[in-house]
Amino acid sequence: MTSRHKLMQGMAVAAVATATTLSAPSVAAAHQAQPVTETYQECRGVTVDKKAPVVSRASVLIKAPLTTVWKLHTDIDAWATWIPEITPARKKTPGPLRPGSVFEWSPQNMKVTSTVASVQRMRCTAWAAPVNGIDGVHLFTFKPVRGGVLATTEESWAGHPVEADIPGNQAALDAGLNDWVNRLKSTAETKSGCASHGRK
Repeated sequence: MTSRHKLMQGMAVAAVATATTLSAPSVAAAHQAQPVTETYQECRGVTVDKKAPVVSRASVLIKAPLTTVWKLHTDIDAWATWIPEITPARKKTPGPLRPGSVFEWSPQNMKVTSTVASVQRMRCTAWAAPVNGIDGVHLFTFKPVRGGVLATTEESWAGHPVEADIPGNQAALDAGLNDWVNRLKSTAETKSGCASHGRK
């Protein structure tokens, strides 16, 4: 894997955001990130860049309380406990996540500053993570369903580095989003004492 693809995968593992589900993907596809070809996720009007050359989505059913999932997702200073590849990760704006909140994280030893664009408590977040010529927009949505919480993440990448290798960047983003939601699943289910089926 090239250093650029390592960076891209690191970014994908690290960039997080949520959104209210407009058209939830099927739970059967929970462990497979796929390019988006249907209705986009939304968080209070914020979406990914629909015209970006690379857009991906991954979804997973988490058998844990929504409060547990939400705390893991939004407690950026504690990300190191379950996503060590992106540390240090620190919230720079005091208080709960809200539009304008800023946080820093370090995929592949790079310093990235992200700004929150939208939040709906216990439902969604959306933020941007521009780095090295790549404009990333990342959403996460959480929907209570029978048996737990359907967590869906969607992210877009745009910019010259992405256009230089669209298939490679698509694969890296797909892998990163899939890894992210499955780590969230495993961690939340372990914390809540629910049986976890593990990552696939």
